[in-house]
Amino acid sequence: MTDTVIFGGTTRVAVIGSGLRRAGCSFLIGALPSAQLAAKFVSGIDLRAVHPESVSATGAYRAAGLAPFVIVSTLDVAKGYVATRLAGPGQRSLALHAALVVAGHNWSPFLQGAGGRGITPTIGVLLGSDWRGAVLILGGPAFGYLCRETGLGAFASQLLLLSAALLSRERRAALPSTVAVLVPMWAKRILGNELEVHADLPLARYVERLVYDRDSAGPG
Repeated sequence: MTDTVIFGGTTRVAVIGSGLRRAGCSFLIGALPSAQLAAKFVSGIDLRAVHPESVSATGAYRAAGLAPFVIVSTLDVAKGYVATRLAGPGQRSLALHAALVVAGHNWSPFLQGAGGRGITPTIGVLLGSDWRGAVLILGGPAFGYLCRETGLGAFASQLLLLSAALLSRERRAALPSTVAVLVPMWAKRILGNELEVHADLPLARYVERLVYDRDSAGPG
């Protein structure tokens, strides 16, 4: 009996350890600074210096052109998809890995906390779990770009994704992973790289950052 208990406890510890390692891998995969590496390799530009609020595929496009943009976007989408493959069974595990890969992308330790906005790894997460959500998240910024309001278009698509998970019984199972990707995306829009609230900034500034992903009055 004692051997059985010990063996069972050892098995649980091994399972927990394996889960923690996979979760750490999802964060580190998300943190890989593909945009920074591409911009440095092609044009020698440090995106943190020229585009500090978002070290992303868009920044790589501005600094290095279309080909690096396509490569970086593909790699960043792959980050999210790989995280879903690392997740264990069940929505809780998927939500954990989704949150970690997006958080790693948004606040990369390899960039001293800088990073992207989380849209591309979120598309990858959704491709691995909810392809219709991936289409929605991709379509929002694209439509917003045509209207010259990319940030607003992205936010609208994120609200639609959340609404669908809340209101549709068919999509209710996707709610945990939906919330898991939206929280770090919205936190990045509101708080930037430092994850810090400034008491001297009015609430309207934070609302503007969330909805439009911009700061019309400049940095606080």
